[in-house]
Amino acid sequence: MFDSWTCDADHPTLFRIDRQVAVFAHDALPSSGRRPADQVPLWVKAFGVRIEAHMQARQVAWVRRSDGTWLAIALVSAGSSNGRVQVTLPMCLDPSQLSTDLNLVRPYEQPQPPR
Repeated sequence: MFDSWTCDADHPTLFRIDRQVAVFAHDALPSSGRRPADQVPLWVKAFGVRIEAHMQARQVAWVRRSDGTWLAIALVSAGSSNGRVQVTLPMCLDPSQLSTDLNLVRPYEQPQPPR
């Protein structure tokens, strides 16, 4: 992901990290979760990617923006309700949109280990 990122010791702009975090997905994707569920066709509910309010993710970096603030780069695993669709979403997040408190992610929203 950061193969062509050039960073020198005097001006650090990338800090790689590898940790589990909870992402406030409805804050990061403001349009998610706004349409009433009864207005969505059943096949869309089954096959569409589910975005929950809090989702578990793996933060892979902090990136300094040109205004001096930081962005968290996180990989969010998401899938469909029927389990036939899986995707990893790379997200650029404001620090306020993630937490190290994994208790925010409800047990049914946590990725299940393969069987």
